[in-house]
Amino acid sequence: MTHMTHPKRRCRPHAMTAAVLPALATLATLTMMAALPFGQGGGQALAAGRAPGIESEVIRLVPHRALYRMTLKTANSGSGLAAAKGAMQYRFTETCDAWTVGTNIFLRLHYAETGDVDIAWSFAAVETKDGLGYRFRMTHKRQGRLVESLKGTAAIASAGGAGEARFEAPFESSGGEDGKTAATVALPKGTLFPTAHLKAMIEAGRKGTRFFAETVFDGASLKNPYRVSAAIGNSRAPLSGDTLALFRAAGLEQAAAWPVRLAFFPVRSRQPEPEFELGIDYRADGVAERITQDYGAFTIAMRPDEIEVLDRPDC
Repeated sequence: MTHMTHPKRRCRPHAMTAAVLPALATLATLTMMAALPFGQGGGQALAAGRAPGIESEVIRLVPHRALYRMTLKTANSGSGLAAAKGAMQYRFTETCDAWTVGTNIFLRLHYAETGDVDIAWSFAAVETKDGLGYRFRMTHKRQGRLVESLKGTAAIASAGGAGEARFEAPFESSGGEDGKTAATVALPKGTLFPTAHLKAMIEAGRKGTRFFAETVFDGASLKNPYRVSAAIGNSRAPLSGDTLALFRAAGLEQAAAWPVRLAFFPVRSRQPEPEFELGIDYRADGVAERITQDYGAFTIAMRPDEIEVLDRPDC
């Protein structure tokens, strides 16, 4: 895996629970889509992240639902975090002119000194296929109590142009913002919504691009938009064992996969370190095989437990 060279943000123990949230938001929008840039065949190793003859292939997104199990992978001694477990379930579907996403996450963080912290998070979004329109809503609860609730719309004036996002009032915010009036956020030129970003990242990978950076808005936190930097590594060995059987049972055959390291920088922040980082092993068909959420003080691993390919609309 190719690693980013910048330092990671180190989370204070009391800030860790809040730090998980924007990563869950972005993780949900990054991993809920399966793309087919290389056709249904697969399995051969690809040199330098590039497949032969792929220039003529069309990126097609596959409607599906999936369940990922979440566990604690590593934790620094100063984090106080002793264990973590949970699940992310999501559903990605499409209409003739839009993609729709529904995601639910439950995560329990166990701290040695203070006990368990339960996080429940739900997210839904609709993104037009022309990349110009977007609707979203998010709800976050901690220990059963509402912490944050956001909903709104975003629009880009034209492909590659600037736009604006609007968080509707009233909204609840964990950052202390006044949620009694609507909040608007300027979207710089070139801002992408999540599905458009995934497609652009796959296109970069198929061309053998090693580093890729774009501005992304998903609406799942008021820190949006983010500047997302991606480092794409060499293709790795195919799957085996239970995970391969899981993918095959869903009708997804063996395919090459590439490790991608993503770093997220809030556009309006002056901090040189990323807010969080994600490591994702993407198959050639766009499905995430392995995911690691990196917060500096601890990392959370995610593995697929259920996958089901859904029907396409008859357009």
